[in-house]
Amino acid sequence: MLPVNQPLQAEGGYVHEIKWDGFRALAYLNGAEVYLASRNGHRLNERFPQIAAELAARNWRAVLDGELVAVGDRGEVDFSLLRSSSTVKEVRYVVFDLLVWEDSMLCPRPWRERRDILEVLFVQERRLLLSPLLPGTLQECLELAKERGWEGIISKHEASPYLPGVRSSWWRKHKIRRTIDGVVVGIRCLGQAVRSLALGLILPGGKLCYVGNVGSGLRERDREFLQEASSLLRVEHPGVVNPPSQDGNWVWFRPHLVAEVEYLELTPQLRLRHPVFLRFRFDKRPEECSAAGERG
Repeated sequence: MLPVNQPLQAEGGYVHEIKWDGFRALAYLNGAEVYLASRNGHRLNERFPQIAAELAARNWRAVLDGELVAVGDRGEVDFSLLRSSSTVKEVRYVVFDLLVWEDSMLCPRPWRERRDILEVLFVQERRLLLSPLLPGTLQECLELAKERGWEGIISKHEASPYLPGVRSSWWRKHKIRRTIDGVVVGIRCLGQAVRSLALGLILPGGKLCYVGNVGSGLRERDREFLQEASSLLRVEHPGVVNPPSQDGNWVWFRPHLVAEVEYLELTPQLRLRHPVFLRFRFDKRPEECSAAGERG
């Protein structure tokens, strides 16, 4: 079951949870036999053996739904760690629903009943956690999510059945989007057409670091402006300390233009996740575009 990206008109009957930033996973438990599966049905036992072992130790007959999340050195959830290697040492399975318990199919039952069973069953352990319910209104939860650096909030109706594979308005998602101003360090072209702009941030010490490409959100007039700017700003070599692999489709700029983009996360490796162009910032100077304090 998947949430829809729709605002709540009224909050009556809805509860709010953290939108975890990880791998969605179903856990099929038959005593000591465990099968961890991704949303696409791929087996995850070998990728997350610690989780499979702890689930096997429960000796349950159940089907759980939850999120596999990686935890960084400071205890923060870090999605980039899940992608960085084939195995991850510090990982948690955050459970938020119960589809089957013993011989009972629970999907048709209201969310509140399924949650009550989970709360009786669950003893929090190091790697197995029950997703907490957040107090307060949706707006208060969203403000907390911004403060804590969470991906967003999921709102679920207490009467909701579990609909496998269905995206339903019983569940709503509210993503937190951040904005950042970066230096336009170049453009990527296909023929004469501008496909995306390359963005950079200034590191401590003053050097420019490439943080990613932004194509989403660029309007035709923005692409035309970048094409015109290339005749004035073009340089032979990239001005960043970590240029991407070059395939002949890049045009590099001297640092002059600033762009504001919306994004989901700036990873610890200084890469923007899901950036969307908003506007050019002609009121800002490139030296104001610092990477300091932006990660997470």
